[in-house]
Amino acid sequence: MSRDPWAALATQRRRRHWKQWPWGLIALGLALLSLSGAFFIFMLVGAAMRPPGDGAGVNLRPYVIALAVAELVTVSTGIVAAVLGWHLNRGRATAALAMVLLSLWLGVLLHDLL
Repeated sequence: MSRDPWAALATQRRRRHWKQWPWGLIALGLALLSLSGAFFIFMLVGAAMRPPGDGAGVNLRPYVIALAVAELVTVSTGIVAAVLGWHLNRGRATAALAMVLLSLWLGVLLHDLL
């Protein structure tokens, strides 16, 4: 091992290849982030429930669209990360847990559409 501090610094700065990333933990984090979107959905539903005739209405459509896009992005990237974690053997247990959470959450979201 070299005692050169610049060589040690260069090895620390070298980036890890994307195949060595902890894809299972990334997928689990994205699944939990997507599940936290449920709280925002419930808050939007609660904000939309106001008494009839109340003139202080707020247009919630942009917020709902932004939330739908955010959910679509986090769920799709979570599925991709879980598949990568499973196939590259980089956190299989957490990738499986993330897939279970994401599939349950997609079932809840798509329940009314199907």
